[in-house]
Amino acid sequence: MNQPLVKRGRPRKTQHTDQQDFNPETIKLIRGANLQFDENLFVPIKTNSELDIILSTEGGIMPGTNMVLVGGPGSGKSTVVLDILSNCTSQGYKCLFISAEMDEIAFHKYCRRIPKFSNVQTLFLKNYAFNIKETLEYVFNLGYDLVAVDSIAEVIEMYKDAYRTTESNAEFWFLTLQDKHKKGENGKGYYTTFLNIQQVTKQGDFVGSNKLKHLTDAMAHIERSKDGLERTIYFSKNRDCDKDFKMYFTIHNDHVYYSYELVNS
Repeated sequence: MNQPLVKRGRPRKTQHTDQQDFNPETIKLIRGANLQFDENLFVPIKTNSELDIILSTEGGIMPGTNMVLVGGPGSGKSTVVLDILSNCTSQGYKCLFISAEMDEIAFHKYCRRIPKFSNVQTLFLKNYAFNIKETLEYVFNLGYDLVAVDSIAEVIEMYKDAYRTTESNAEFWFLTLQDKHKKGENGKGYYTTFLNIQQVTKQGDFVGSNKLKHLTDAMAHIERSKDGLERTIYFSKNRDCDKDFKMYFTIHNDHVYYSYELVNS
């Protein structure tokens, strides 16, 4: 009796990008003079710290911005981002920290060291690793002023593993999703600003493709000196700020302290 043929090998990769037929009649050429947006898009979100001067010319984080913060392990990326979210949450802004690296225990220890971070609403993404696409699309649609993602690399790896797809497809989904919500296309009409943490290699090279660099509005670099005594923040790209500042910060006891200098006047 013939046995049914059993297929072996890895399942075929699935595509999670929506393919549409091309229609040239949908192409629109637009002049800047014809663009109109809600005035709330141009009101900065104040962190009420010295960071405001480095984030935008207006002072603060501009709504509808996609920012990447890069740095090595232990440089202070997560601490700076949580400090921003905590300050903004205390003012009534709707903020979310998405942790793809820490679990609940690790985050609780973090909050014991710096108690102000405990007011930040947090999503522990490891708990939803097999439904990462559906989870993030649902949560983003709730509408937020600020969403921080820690980190891009972990989110993309989770997406690749869950849907057996390529890094390019995962990046496309990630950037397209954020672009949608920064334009206010969510259930509450929030112009969401994204603070995306990304890692660098031991050699200081950016982890990920150049697409992540080019399709963001701002790129901040967070560094720690070899002796561990000095931490700095500076932007290699920031479409919202016309000044070149370098920010210094220290983490002491349960607080983050900032100071800055103007690099080029």
